[in-house]
Amino acid sequence: MSPIKEIQSAGLKWQRVKKYILSEVAAGRYAPGDSLPSEKYLCEQIGVARNTVRQAFEELEREGYIYRVHGKGTFLSQTDRSKTPTKARIVGLVVPWIHGHLYPVLVRGFDDELSTRNYQTLICQTNNDVGKQGNIILQLLYGQVDSVAVVPPTTQDTPAFQIESLVKAGVPVVACHRPIPGVKIPTVTWNRENVGRLAGRLFLEKGHQHIGYFSTGRYMMTEAHIRGLRREVEAAGLELPESHIVTVQEARTPESTAETENLKKQKVMELLQSAGRPTAILCNDDLGAEVVCFVAQRMGLRVPEDLSVVGFGNSQRDTVFRQAITSVVVDEYQLGRTASHILSEIKAGKRPIDDNETIIFDVSMYPGSTVCEPSV
Repeated sequence: MSPIKEIQSAGLKWQRVKKYILSEVAAGRYAPGDSLPSEKYLCEQIGVARNTVRQAFEELEREGYIYRVHGKGTFLSQTDRSKTPTKARIVGLVVPWIHGHLYPVLVRGFDDELSTRNYQTLICQTNNDVGKQGNIILQLLYGQVDSVAVVPPTTQDTPAFQIESLVKAGVPVVACHRPIPGVKIPTVTWNRENVGRLAGRLFLEKGHQHIGYFSTGRYMMTEAHIRGLRREVEAAGLELPESHIVTVQEARTPESTAETENLKKQKVMELLQSAGRPTAILCNDDLGAEVVCFVAQRMGLRVPEDLSVVGFGNSQRDTVFRQAITSVVVDEYQLGRTASHILSEIKAGKRPIDDNETIIFDVSMYPGSTVCEPSV
């Protein structure tokens, strides 16, 4: 029986097309990068409709066998899976925390995009520890994970060798939120200075002259917030004094969480009791904004009449508090989907594994109800 007749004899129509293409590849008739037969040719050879061919192409593209270029055709991916060992259809997502105001939405977007290609997400928590991250990456490498997305810890820079070990083994990697110095991989992030600038502009438009900043930890992201906020404030002829910038180190262990939360409240209270206290505060995240609002109200201050508060978080406001808080937001769901899509492009040969592109998401202001003109 000829190959064409054998393929026509069994299976769903689109599966016949898929089997035919893979058999041609296995026979060595196409090399990575070669143009595959046109839809019209396959329709005539196998005796199916064009929609059937397109369905087969979509499945092959999801699995990473082929990629399509608009106006040019369909091509065999650089990684020919018919001749290489098949890795597990699992993609690692390494994050500092599973909880938090951004990470759960990032995970959901990342996983939703992967599920369209029948991949599974393996979520790994580093506890914001670079050493633990290194151990996780080593285990992912030995486990032959398909590809990896990494949200680096905020405590210190990720060593380049951690990521290079994956890239050298042919495992695509994408960084989320923060770049990883010294390695060439794609990064999906947002402009952190713009968070401070947007909040500063809003405060100034409302007439605030005494502005502060509160954060858990002081690292690359919070320093960028402060720079952006300070530039807006100083451009208006005002100041953002260091005394109005309060940072409290995040808890490192479950045992220290209660102590850290009490310290946050104490530091915010001291700031709001100081002479010339801020009438408006930008917080590094929505959780910090919750702390500031709680302390202010316990002190008898009205939010926003006596104290305006702006947080930072995800554009999907999924709790009653986050729907009320005025916040600078980023679309974390779409950011996760984009990171997943980039990995699939690398696997399909559409993007080099050492691509160094930085994709910057826009930030915007969610109005909420915690900002108004100062009462005094």
